[in-house]
Amino acid sequence: MASIGTALLLLAVASAACTGSPGRSGPSGPNVLIIVTDDQRIGSLAVMPQTRHYFLRGGTNFKQAFVTTPLCCPSRSSIFSGLYAHNHGVVDNRPGLAEQLNQHWLMQYYLHRAGYRTGLFGKYLNKWRTTQAPPNFDDFSFFSKGEPYYGGHWNHNGHRVSPHLYSTTYIKQLGEQFLRSAESHDAQPWFLYLATAAPHGPSTPEKRYRDSPVPFWKGEPAVFEKNRSDKPPYVRQDHAGLRRGRHVRRRQFRSLRSVDDLVGQVLSLLGKLGEERNTLVFFISDNGVTWGDHGIRGKIVPYTPSIEVPMMMRWPGHVPSAKNDHQLAANIDIAPTVMEAAHLTPDHPMDGRSLLHPLHRKSILNEYSFMAKYNVPTWASIRTDAYQYIEDYNPAGTKVRFREYYDLNRDPWQLTNLLADGNPANDPNVRALSRRLAQERTCAGKTCP
Repeated sequence: MASIGTALLLLAVASAACTGSPGRSGPSGPNVLIIVTDDQRIGSLAVMPQTRHYFLRGGTNFKQAFVTTPLCCPSRSSIFSGLYAHNHGVVDNRPGLAEQLNQHWLMQYYLHRAGYRTGLFGKYLNKWRTTQAPPNFDDFSFFSKGEPYYGGHWNHNGHRVSPHLYSTTYIKQLGEQFLRSAESHDAQPWFLYLATAAPHGPSTPEKRYRDSPVPFWKGEPAVFEKNRSDKPPYVRQDHAGLRRGRHVRRRQFRSLRSVDDLVGQVLSLLGKLGEERNTLVFFISDNGVTWGDHGIRGKIVPYTPSIEVPMMMRWPGHVPSAKNDHQLAANIDIAPTVMEAAHLTPDHPMDGRSLLHPLHRKSILNEYSFMAKYNVPTWASIRTDAYQYIEDYNPAGTKVRFREYYDLNRDPWQLTNLLADGNPANDPNVRALSRRLAQERTCAGKTCP
């Protein structure tokens, strides 16, 4: 099994071999860098000062950003494709499903075809065969099983390696080497995708950060919700609380300190290479996570901590700096934004919208398909500034079994389901909402919210 030194040497050799492709036209778009974390929820930027410096001061922060499906493979496929899960087909994490994703729907396909040099380092899609290269990437090193913080099996440009470095540091080094090599051929733009295991459980911190201080957390109202009789059965069966929430949060925050180092050093290198102003950069998590909210542990639920994520964009001279954007934004908007910036037109309609223009979006569809591994039913929801309407279904997703409606203005913590509070006078028009949700669950392109 190759060592880390061998792995870096293999990357250098492959990088040299992949520069410039005969017959390609010269693309005129910017470089593109996308940084994706795993299970990072809102509020965790508190321990990421370098990330805050580059994005909150130098870019746009989307204050209402959501993933359309709060699960790894569906969300990452939506980032790549700009499609809802019901359109790209990767509806869950089942083995082999991700490999059925139509590669001609993905932004890396269009960028690579247009002449971009492409690189992927870190987490790709769960259960991807480690002996197979991810299509449309010139350089790659990825793990596809588990969440390795040290060691693990990686597919490094077709070679199996087990790096001894902390995985976030390993990803950072490979990303930096890719940038230096790519910039030696400055006329060719590049697309770089960096995806960390952090802060996904077990959220193993880097050794130097394993005892680092974490801001005190007193919990949030949803963590202390005692009466959950208005919630669906699967929620009432879980019993996480403040103690567990603090434990998960503490480990996540410590693992995120290394992600902050990655962001700081990679973006600093962009500046040194003179490419800062010519690079469109995104930072996003594939989904959020609960810290005992409503007694729940984990993710894949329709509530705010699970579906809302940090999402930021930076492109000096093209994207406003130090701006908090309160539009409803989503992971499906990244691919359309990249495509517009690169002056490319997809062969199929994307469900998302370019963030280079005002979105004027009034709602977002969130959806999840039942997996036998988890005790969460198929569900879908309509999320707006003012409310969230949720339906739980049978495993086939055809029959409504439970409904929830939350007034987000009066009840941002989603403590009171107005459809189960015993007061029919405050119930919304469920029939109209249910018809609308049924239509949105099969939407495509411009018909999508």
